[in-house]
Amino acid sequence: MLRLRIFASVVSILSLATMLLAILAAAPIGVAIALLVAAACLAIVAPFDARDSARRLRVLVAGVAYLVAVAVALLFTRGGSTEPTLLIALTVLLQLGVGIACWAFATRKRRRMPQSRRYFDN
Repeated sequence: MLRLRIFASVVSILSLATMLLAILAAAPIGVAIALLVAAACLAIVAPFDARDSARRLRVLVAGVAYLVAVAVALLFTRGGSTEPTLLIALTVLLQLGVGIACWAFATRKRRRMPQSRRYFDN
């Protein structure tokens, strides 16, 4: 779960950078707001460890919420005339969101396994 949380932190920072790109590209304000909401969705769950299934479910919900917010930002962008760089960045963020949501879905029911101290013993 630690790797997923670190990846979510990095994607959250990339979302904020894309938000700045959207502001500089004079995209509709809805794009920047949707990206800010998307970054907040991941930033809320990233610093906390998710050891039990209820917390892992929260990570899954945050991943799906991120995916929806980035899709909304992409829809706002496609409505107006914007730079192709912003469309590419949003598409990459959408793909990263799909990856986070799938990763969180795959790990939602995992349990901690006790480590074997005598792994190599006969």
